[in-house]
Amino acid sequence: MFAEVILKYVTEDDILWIHDYHLMLLPSLLREKLPNISIGYFQHIPFPSFEVFRLLPWRMELLEGILGADLIGFHTYDYQRHFMSCVRRLLGHETFFNRIRLDERIVKTDAFPKGIDFEFFNSTAKELQQNTGKFESDIHKELIEFKSKDKDRKIILSIDRLDYTKGIPDRIKAFELFLKIYPEYIEKVSLFMFVNPSRENVGDYQDLKREMDELVGRINGQYGSIGWMPIWYFYRATDRLESIEFYSNADIALITPTRDGMNLPAKEYIACRTDKTGVLILSEMAGASKELGESVIVNPNNRTEVAEAIYQALNMPVSEQVKRNSVLQKRLKIYNEERWANDFINGLEEVKKLQESSYTRKVTNSVIKNLTTKYQSSKRRIIFLDYDGTLTGFHKDPQMAMPDDELYSIIKKLTSDKKNTIVIISGRDKETLSKWFDNFNKLAFIAEHGVWNKNPDTEWKMSGQIEKEWMEIIDPILQNFVDRTPRSFVEYKNYSLVWHYRDSDPDMGQQRSWELKDDLKNYIANLNLEIMDGDKVIEIKNAGINKGKAAIDKIGDSEFDFILALGDDWTDEYTFNALPETAFTIKVGTKTTAAKYYLKDVQDVRRLLKQLVE
Repeated sequence: MFAEVILKYVTEDDILWIHDYHLMLLPSLLREKLPNISIGYFQHIPFPSFEVFRLLPWRMELLEGILGADLIGFHTYDYQRHFMSCVRRLLGHETFFNRIRLDERIVKTDAFPKGIDFEFFNSTAKELQQNTGKFESDIHKELIEFKSKDKDRKIILSIDRLDYTKGIPDRIKAFELFLKIYPEYIEKVSLFMFVNPSRENVGDYQDLKREMDELVGRINGQYGSIGWMPIWYFYRATDRLESIEFYSNADIALITPTRDGMNLPAKEYIACRTDKTGVLILSEMAGASKELGESVIVNPNNRTEVAEAIYQALNMPVSEQVKRNSVLQKRLKIYNEERWANDFINGLEEVKKLQESSYTRKVTNSVIKNLTTKYQSSKRRIIFLDYDGTLTGFHKDPQMAMPDDELYSIIKKLTSDKKNTIVIISGRDKETLSKWFDNFNKLAFIAEHGVWNKNPDTEWKMSGQIEKEWMEIIDPILQNFVDRTPRSFVEYKNYSLVWHYRDSDPDMGQQRSWELKDDLKNYIANLNLEIMDGDKVIEIKNAGINKGKAAIDKIGDSEFDFILALGDDWTDEYTFNALPETAFTIKVGTKTTAAKYYLKDVQDVRRLLKQLVE
């Protein structure tokens, strides 16, 4: 419904900022109709951890819905990290720092802690305290009367809407425990509890209110007296001026949600403390705790800890209160709600620039036209083609990623042109390549990243004398990682060993790859080895051998007037860097690359090669 209405009014030149979890599906619905529109999405509630989010039956749809946005914002880095983990582990998208690589689009995630209008709260609180009459209210009069009865009586403020995430019953029980542990504070401290009605037609919320009513009644009945009530309970909405009155007069703000995206009342309380006194007791489960570290941080599920925090707050020296709140106010004044909004919009514009810079390198129709024109007019051509991820897709079992009829047809047409030298340049072993392309005598090969090479109608040759005794030393190390990393395995090549972790748990595989590289450092220098960190693989081989050197050796003294190289992996960067400036270098995928252009996937590679031969 939102998408249908919005599409009547927006164009691709507009910026659209979508807010909160109710509209998780909206970004992708709009992206389908307006591919180039600038979309931001901000989630105001916590994003759950992978272990929780994975339980949802429509988890994929929700993630894909959010990924229709260009910039995805959260209040804290924790929420951002949970989202990135879900995207990586459920959808399998590559993530790099705070970037997510989709087919042809880079999406960024970031933390933007929402601020408040600090100046409004601070200045209004000052005017209320000066009693100018401008904001005179019944609450103001009642508070003055309440405090005049006993100037030493302390006020603890609790202000929330009715919601099970706010932890209100536990807060009441923690206050009761405080009175039980420290009975000397009976008749000296009162909890002013404001609960804003919310979702009263929902059964769970009705049960929550009933529980609160019973708790307050029991505690007031047990501890109260004619002149004093432990809990002043108000079940009604409060406007901003009333809230500011209470923020200004409360000695302590007790804000202990069990889960909260940010919790702006915590910030509003600090802003209203014009003399910088007062103590904020804040749940570590609230997003605001990441910014308000100088407050008293508690675990809301630990009632004893909350009770002790109340005691600590009541006995905190004024100098300590002023010291903490001065730092907090300075921070809130700088990062206010205007700064929050501007940072998000600026971040969205930066993402679009990043996407545009990537798009300029995409193999578009004009690039293809230029490429085919050069191809047709050239007299002697050499084309370097990586295999896995370029000519064919990846497979859980590398031996199953064999060529299909379409690929055989393309290679046959390419090699039938006498002007062409076609080189399959791969990390694969020579036996596999020989078996798969047995009937292609006009093909040239570079195998195992340059260890072996073969020209058309000739036998395989080794690039030089290469040692392999080191494999017996390294193999047990790799086997140890296979044992510790389910669904990983070792591939044995003639002169290299490869640890594959494509099918492992993404996070575990990544962690183990870092550990493996760290473990191998001691062996590299002594054994003259090199680690190649590829796409979900770690390959160990002799140093000084790579695709770039092999490609240059293959070109030799021949004067090719058309050079083309396509590859998807980190190992192909050697080729892209080694080739002359006049060469056409194309990366498959949108990863950072030295190549001049990029194509989306294997299908695009095959389409391009078909256009050349046709």
